[in-house]
Amino acid sequence: MSINNTEKYYGVVILRLVESLGESVPDTNFSLKTGQSRSSFIVNGISPKTLGKGVKSSVGLFIKISNSRRSPWRYSFYKEHQDEIEQLKAEHGQVFIAFVAGDDGIACISYEQLKAILDENHEDLEWVSVSRKIRENYRIKGNDGTLERPLPGNSYPGNIVDYFKKTLRQS
Repeated sequence: MSINNTEKYYGVVILRLVESLGESVPDTNFSLKTGQSRSSFIVNGISPKTLGKGVKSSVGLFIKISNSRRSPWRYSFYKEHQDEIEQLKAEHGQVFIAFVAGDDGIACISYEQLKAILDENHEDLEWVSVSRKIRENYRIKGNDGTLERPLPGNSYPGNIVDYFKKTLRQS
């Protein structure tokens, strides 16, 4: 079976996340499973990694891909995408959306940041745009607003790693 571009991009997103989690949260066991659609994943962590005993945490990860070579990168959000993101949030407490910006990099926002650019009213089709000038941070806007601050280049996987560091901290 041949490998398509979408699978290659998902592989990059997952590999970077797994490598970063392994380096930054070394005493934690992480597992990954696919979500409802091809674009969603669930990342589970347990710390310390001893026989299922310890602090557990999980997040949803929703991946959007743009194959465009240059900024701005545009992403369509159908109602089903937003409904699935809502479901991941309800089940896991937090969801991150990773935007693959062609070969440029990956921008990552939290659920709360997504709601700043796409509100609670899920229309049939909405959009998000990610742009970046040379040697600058990512700027993100959507149907219903713009993020106040640009995202640093290390927002992915940094945002997810920081979340796990916070939620898996031993009491």
